[in-house]
Amino acid sequence: MKKSIIALIMALACSVGTIDAQNVIKSETFIAMNGVKMYLHKIRPGETIEAIAKAYNTTVQIISMNNQNLNGKFPEGVMLRIPVDADNKTGGSMQEFAYHEVEKKQSLYGIARKYGVSEDDIIRYNPHAKSGIKAGEILKIPVGNVQDPDRQNLNFVYHTVKKNESVNSICSLYHVDLNDFYKYNPKAKASCKEGDVVVLPKSESFYEGGGDSEADIAQEDSNNIDMVRIEAAKSPDYTSCETYHYSKSKTIRVALMLPLNLAANEAKITAYIQDPNKNNLAARNTESIFEFYEGTLMAIREFQLKGYNVQLDVYDTERSGNEAKINEICSDPELKQADLIIGPLYTENVTRVAKFANENHIAMVSPFAIKNELLKDNPYLFQFTPSANTSIEETAHFFAGISDCNLLLLHSNENKLKPAEITTLRNYRNIINSINGLPLKDIDFDNGGNEILKSALNAAETNVIVVTSSDDEVFISKIINYLTNLQKNEHYKIVLLGSQSWEKVNNIDVEFLQGMNFSYRSATFINYANDKVRNFVSDFRDKFNGEPAIYGLAGYDIANYFIGQVAQKGKYFHFCPGNPERGLAYKLDFKKVSPLGGYENHSNFVLQYSERFTLEEVE
Repeated sequence: MKKSIIALIMALACSVGTIDAQNVIKSETFIAMNGVKMYLHKIRPGETIEAIAKAYNTTVQIISMNNQNLNGKFPEGVMLRIPVDADNKTGGSMQEFAYHEVEKKQSLYGIARKYGVSEDDIIRYNPHAKSGIKAGEILKIPVGNVQDPDRQNLNFVYHTVKKNESVNSICSLYHVDLNDFYKYNPKAKASCKEGDVVVLPKSESFYEGGGDSEADIAQEDSNNIDMVRIEAAKSPDYTSCETYHYSKSKTIRVALMLPLNLAANEAKITAYIQDPNKNNLAARNTESIFEFYEGTLMAIREFQLKGYNVQLDVYDTERSGNEAKINEICSDPELKQADLIIGPLYTENVTRVAKFANENHIAMVSPFAIKNELLKDNPYLFQFTPSANTSIEETAHFFAGISDCNLLLLHSNENKLKPAEITTLRNYRNIINSINGLPLKDIDFDNGGNEILKSALNAAETNVIVVTSSDDEVFISKIINYLTNLQKNEHYKIVLLGSQSWEKVNNIDVEFLQGMNFSYRSATFINYANDKVRNFVSDFRDKFNGEPAIYGLAGYDIANYFIGQVAQKGKYFHFCPGNPERGLAYKLDFKKVSPLGGYENHSNFVLQYSERFTLEEVE
């Protein structure tokens, strides 16, 4: 009887194991992490880690090694990363890859030498590279194909050397022995510089290093970014941006959402004709809105002349906050066919359309509304106008690049400042303090006056003085007058960073501003001496019988950049980030705000008074 019970238990145990293995359905979802292709498997009810390992032809140890954050625990609902073809238990090897973004002036020959592979190896995995490569595209490099038996049995990390990193700091970061580092990177003995890619073996000490290193964080970020693309790849219209090629049979569909207020304006025109003395010709902001529309048309016309088939669908969002109208627009089945959405302009309408764009995997550009909270979890949203914080950060990094810079943050006592001025002051303070090697002198002018300001200046360096007060004319005039006298009499070198509004302060002489290299940050700058700007203005006059201002240039810059991205890389262009570009009035450099988030423009201008009393861009 006992034997029968034991036999029954053994039979049940075997059958359960068999059922588990059979019930584990292998995932069809993949990610690429540090050059290694991984399955993403979500643990379902009843699945054991042993059954999962058996289904993927690997071992529990291999799964544990690739999911260090779980600490050996595998509860229901957790997402596992499992190496593809991970036949490590039989000593099998795996082809490993690095993903390289082509830089300006790089050649296929140079990239092949950098990774220690042949040009033919690269072309094998990137067939289009045979006819040439261009800056910004991503190449798949078979870096794991090395005739080294020790290397074939290890997992590796591929690390791009950052500024100020050394071999010792990299080895410390990944818990790799120096001898092992040079074993796989012999060329690094002679040179290991910024931008080089080095190979680091994942030894036992690497896995014991914990989950809070920069490498672990980068790995998690890579995971999340890939998850967005994995989800997008399920769409029937998905095309990889790396392999996309435009065909003349393809129509690029652009949806433009603007508060044109057509019905209201038509009524106003009728009323104006009846009595021009009592009625306005158009609704408020109509001229600027139509100018934006005309600038967009100018860009589309250029693409059409180049042979691209671009279809523009215009949606009138009417007045701000018209929720019913926005819902009506989003319910239009034709909108789901769009490759790109530009607009809406009003902040109240952006939230609803952004949700639609995310749900339907359509890139959407918010031209002027600043909704950073929407960017955090919407990978299809592009914010064209930088937030104040981002603009301050870019400006601070600009001044960090000035050699022999003595940086002063000058302000009134915080108790006197308005809430907006306090925010600006604290943002500058926090951002500058976060930049390595950029010391800051924080000066409360109300607590020391001219004496404390002079003591903070340095005659041997460039004194960059950031003044955060924007509209206190008495404070601003006092500062400028004192610095002007100080500069003339004691020859201090001064760069004064303030606000554009200072130009309108009546008792400030423009000559004083010019003498102190007065500068301010701005999202826009129109250089009318530029040939492209002059040609645009001339064409705009001919076509629309009017003079373009900033709205017309904005419409052109946005449409020109984003339609260009769709034309070059397809609807899912944002998975292949573009290089920074210069428009007619804007700089464009979009950066992802978070692994699962959207993109914010990180470029602004630093404008400065020249000796000719004109504003010029500081390079």
